Amino acid sequence: MIDINGAQFIFSPFKNTQTASFGIFIKNGARFEEKKIKGAAHFLEHLIFKGSKKYSCKKIKQEIEGRGGSLNGFTSQEITGYYAHFLNKNAALVADIISDMVINPLIKEKDVEKERKVVLEEIKMYNDLPAARSSALVDKLLWPGHALGDEIAGSFESVKKISRRDLHGFQQEFYTPGQMVISLSGDVLAQKVMKLLAMRIKKYNTDKAFVSRAPYPLNGLWTIIEKKPIEQTHLGIGFRGPSYLSKERIAVEVMNIILGGNMSSRLFEQLRENHPVCYDVSSEVKKYRDTGALVIHVGLDKAHLLTALSGILKELRKISTFKVSGPELSRAKDFFIGQLTMALERPQGFMFYAAESFIQSKKIESFESLKKQIESVTFDDILNCARKIFDLKNICVACVGDVEEACEEKIRAICSKV
Repeated sequence: MIDINGAQFIFSPFKNTQTASFGIFIKNGARFEEKKIKGAAHFLEHLIFKGSKKYSCKKIKQEIEGRGGSLNGFTSQEITGYYAHFLNKNAALVADIISDMVINPLIKEKDVEKERKVVLEEIKMYNDLPAARSSALVDKLLWPGHALGDEIAGSFESVKKISRRDLHGFQQEFYTPGQMVISLSGDVLAQKVMKLLAMRIKKYNTDKAFVSRAPYPLNGLWTIIEKKPIEQTHLGIGFRGPSYLSKERIAVEVMNIILGGNMSSRLFEQLRENHPVCYDVSSEVKKYRDTGALVIHVGLDKAHLLTALSGILKELRKISTFKVSGPELSRAKDFFIGQLTMALERPQGFMFYAAESFIQSKKIESFESLKKQIESVTFDDILNCARKIFDLKNICVACVGDVEEACEEKIRAICSKV
């Protein structure tokens, strides 16, 4: 870890690879926005690609894609990132382009107005995707009245009101060296990139850390139904879970793999193989600095909705009542280690891992350390984790589809019987 005028630089050397990865990650995302400019972090992410002092919008794309690379960005609740994958020989050029984009964006008024239309279309797109919509509704139930429950892209109303001045102010406030983690991985000479960054990044006299209040505890049964004239109904079920810093963060990942993390999982076996009521069923873990969640998603014919819900709740009771089997635990650990290995043996995978790990936990654990932690997860760890998370008195259920008027009442009745 090297300090470059307040920014943290991480270099992960790889040998005998032809490609490298570089990214600048901002330690702030959508949850740190003020309500009146909800969607600003995501809107600004779009604008960063529209040109900088040194590179035009067209030049940015041509210089990276025209040399065989790929360029992209993302906005999450707690991190905003700009990154590229490229041939080793282009490392210094890519670092120069991305750093100029992030530090010296033009944010022209005409670009703001043009990109506003693009962002509004993106919001429409996700609203029209029932799986994405049900996930957004579950988040709203999991974190009511909190920024984590709001959609990252904002709403039609908020995005229409965001001004060029808002976006420029947001960039000036949040895109400071102390809020940047820069990650480079590959078979490249890091010194050249570091010298370039030292010239590009100017140290700030003041560089404050930004905080967002922790969400209140979740209590009770929360449901929401959104009627849409679509062929398939989508059901989301959410529970609060451990944060990124929790000691249970590894155990919950192993438990999730057993429950719904792959095609060998219990939910997949029950709802697709044994009782084929759906095509897609899965679960995922969400982790933030001070909270987390485990969310289950299933898409199916509305005729099977209540049957599937009962089946899912049955599996949740089972995993929080009885210890998992030896073969299940062994397979889950091997799957976790295998996926982690395949991600970290590539420059782009390690680039992302190093940045996220440092931002969220202030350290970068070695693969061997992570492997040891995964292997040490016990039957009791899984059982205790499941019991803490799957408190069926505190559950969030969202449904999107062409369902009957009494659907919400029936869902609540099933959940209340547990």
